[in-house]
Amino acid sequence: MTVSENSRVLIHRNPQFGRCPQCKSVGTLHRSRSRNMYEQIVRRITFLKTYRCKECGWRGFRSTLIFTKKSVRNIIIYATIIIMTALVARYVIFNFALK
Repeated sequence: MTVSENSRVLIHRNPQFGRCPQCKSVGTLHRSRSRNMYEQIVRRITFLKTYRCKECGWRGFRSTLIFTKKSVRNIIIYATIIIMTALVARYVIFNFALK
């Protein structure tokens, strides 16, 4: 069973084919190693990776995921369902289970 591109919540992308944020040239980004502990932590716990531009030397973080309008809407719907379920469970526990 394959998941169509339209029904995905998060879409993976490769920033190497994108534009440099500083010089706006296309296809000049390449992965860069983490230089310090901060960059290693950010790399491991987020979807951000360190990149460098071959043209201008810019170095910084780029995301490996794309959030489309549909994916943001789906995330908001899922978060609302989770919050409402937690509130109902809390109401049931406090009003019926503790008596």
